Amino acid sequence: MPKKLIFQGTIAYLTDHWYAKLIFPLIEVKKLLQTIYEFLLNLIWSELIYGKKLDNELDSLVAFVIFCILSLLGYYFKDYIQIIIIVFFIIWYLDCWFAKHQYFQRNHKIDIYIYEMDKDKITCSLSLPNTQSQSVFESFSPREVNHISIVKTPLIGGAFQEVLDEVWQVEIYLYNGQHFIIDENLLIHQSLLTAKNLASYFQSNVIFTNSQGNHPYAEQELDKIFLSRLFNQNSGSVKHQKQSTKVHIYTKWQWSNTWSFLKQLFQKAGFLLFIIIMGNFMIKLGGLLHNIILVIRGQDHIIYLPSLIQWFFPNWYWRNILGLVLVLGVFIYQGWQLSRVKHIYLTQHYLKFFIDNNMIDKMRISDIEASLVIDNSHSDILIIGENKVLAITNFQKEKLAQLFWAYLDEAINSHQNKQPK
Repeated sequence: MPKKLIFQGTIAYLTDHWYAKLIFPLIEVKKLLQTIYEFLLNLIWSELIYGKKLDNELDSLVAFVIFCILSLLGYYFKDYIQIIIIVFFIIWYLDCWFAKHQYFQRNHKIDIYIYEMDKDKITCSLSLPNTQSQSVFESFSPREVNHISIVKTPLIGGAFQEVLDEVWQVEIYLYNGQHFIIDENLLIHQSLLTAKNLASYFQSNVIFTNSQGNHPYAEQELDKIFLSRLFNQNSGSVKHQKQSTKVHIYTKWQWSNTWSFLKQLFQKAGFLLFIIIMGNFMIKLGGLLHNIILVIRGQDHIIYLPSLIQWFFPNWYWRNILGLVLVLGVFIYQGWQLSRVKHIYLTQHYLKFFIDNNMIDKMRISDIEASLVIDNSHSDILIIGENKVLAITNFQKEKLAQLFWAYLDEAINSHQNKQPK
């Protein structure tokens, strides 16, 4: 029996650019500063951020030596430090831009093929970019398929290995625990269509990884007791206004959200502020090391130790002020994005999603198939329709998203029950 192609998908295969080796020292500097920043952020919030840390004492010693060398260089080139930082960010931005550009190019995709060999055997093959040959990486029986999974994951690329975007990956899960990616898309609706087609073929279910709700798509069910507890614990961060033909659900800022908000803000934009402050600190440390070296060489020189505030307090001249203004602008923009109010309006026939006063999207009530909470690096809500998926993002806490979803799911069910059969 000849093999039959039942599916073909693609996943990204991002490689280093030609200049990756040229900017290698900058990459290591950025990694070191990022590690120091995340360690300090860990101390502030008393929990691990991303799980990155220096592994042992030798690494700590090497990092300290490198930091001292960089501080000396910063002192010697202190008149050009702002220009160096600007050039660094231009190189970083170009690296991210080229990596994003790679994602849309055919020669940076791995092709995935799923073949039906016979009724009891399925094989999965892959083909690397710019090659015609295929290599089998998995073989299984259709009866071994547990479910088809959709998972939201960061797209990482470039020499700096930055998060470029978020993609939705489709995976096949077997009963023995094995799973493998067979496709990915920037748009969730495309991944859902792929997952549905595969689930139909294998007679299995589609499940969103790390999802909660009251639909077979959900990985975890939210029962009535949990939902009742959520409603009772609502401190006013989610408002629910119900009329005879209209329901309005929206978020409202509470002081209890402040610490979570600040944490997210520092994770998003705090590294820029840290670079400005650390640049000033490194210049002063470099000056101290320079004076120590002069004394060791036998020169008559006074070693001056600045106060703790002076170590981190910048010198107020126009380039430092400009840097701080730019960072403050980033903080304000990121804070505005995180604090914008999310509105859902349900009328007799439509669900409409607004952010502040701007309508983002709408969907017919009768087209809504399911709604879910997705909790990965941050919490989102998905409203799944026949021809589109509406995503409500940037909830500051998982419980806030769960509460918003609970009101939303109740309102959707109520309006759908009123629809004519």
